[in-house]
Amino acid sequence: MPRVRTALFVLLWWAALFGWWIVLTGTNAGLEEIAAACAALFATLLALAIRRAGLLRYRFEGRWLAKGLKVPFKVVQEIAVVFWALGLHMAGQRRLSGRYRAFEFPAGGDDPTSAGRRAVAAEADAMSPNTMPVDIDCERDVVLRHELDPRRASDELP
Repeated sequence: MPRVRTALFVLLWWAALFGWWIVLTGTNAGLEEIAAACAALFATLLALAIRRAGLLRYRFEGRWLAKGLKVPFKVVQEIAVVFWALGLHMAGQRRLSGRYRAFEFPAGGDDPTSAGRRAVAAEADAMSPNTMPVDIDCERDVVLRHELDPRRASDELP
């Protein structure tokens, strides 16, 4: 059974990375497919080594994945916020003054579920153009992030 899991892991990682390369390049020309296959193989072998070292242990909670569904709406809203702030700044009506802010977040410990929660929250927050996660402190259960326009940033991670 472990060999089947390893083979499935390798196959899925390679397919996902191959497809991602093709999507990013925007072409399926023969040379790009060869480059995608090589890059996907290299990255898959690296992921397999990281997995064997025990560094790829994540378990995702449905509740946190569901919170990620509102991310596309937040991205659209915050793109408007950033362009509005940039327009006011360029017109000389307002100076941009971003800030760092810490707030409570259930960071958890070293278990796979807590690692998955931190990964989902940080990735979802990083997609928004107005906010950028900086650090998650597991000892204090707080997250630090930078906000470009603090007046319009949400008070929680997605």
